[in-house]
Amino acid sequence: MADESLPEAPAARRGFAAEQDVAAFRAQLAALLTTHGIALDDLQMAALVAHYRRLGEANARLNLTRLIAPADAARWHYLDVLAALPCFTGNMPSRWVDVGSGGGFPGLALAIARPDWRFILTERRAKKAAFLADSVAALGLASRVQVYAGEFEPGTARRALVSCGADVSRETFGVVARAVEEGTRRLPRLLKLPSLTRATLWLGEPDALALARRLPPGWMVERLRRLPTGERRVALALARRAN
Repeated sequence: MADESLPEAPAARRGFAAEQDVAAFRAQLAALLTTHGIALDDLQMAALVAHYRRLGEANARLNLTRLIAPADAARWHYLDVLAALPCFTGNMPSRWVDVGSGGGFPGLALAIARPDWRFILTERRAKKAAFLADSVAALGLASRVQVYAGEFEPGTARRALVSCGADVSRETFGVVARAVEEGTRRLPRLLKLPSLTRATLWLGEPDALALARRLPPGWMVERLRRLPTGERRVALALARRAN
């Protein structure tokens, strides 16, 4: 399900001209991050630009995103994710699961921005999971980012975590998701898993407020952060209450 807080699809899908678009994307992203006070080092910027190039080159074949033009991608994908970084403060788990990663949002962008964290990118579509795995390897992130090709549902989540080497009896995890479907349908059931202690979702504000009203027992809204990518676009940060 598409996120209704993102812009509508263009009338015709835009092609990707690597050299021209990558240079324009780098300039657009740098300007946006400066405007919004998001500090990344040169290596992080280079990794985000390299990911954009890979995204653009694979997009016609895999249909990873309808927003691949440099200005659109910089704003609606990368800035959208990185502007939520203030939600990830305090006593956070060091391991996160991206539920339905697609082209790598938000998990791969967050992994670049937070080099002290480990991520599992879950993607049920095999070709997109393969793209993610190739991107993780190409970006030099394989030591702390894994890809799980399959559904991450309440009934399969434990098996998915164990298959990625997680110790579900000791470790705690956070989940992130950027699609309306993941946030409104799947997440309330996932939050019942005892090893999950944090969650952050990128949603339209009406969907975020609706979700906040039906959280499982023991969960609370920690922060609702309005994002610069739309008047009704927010990051919803949830936390499990301490016993």
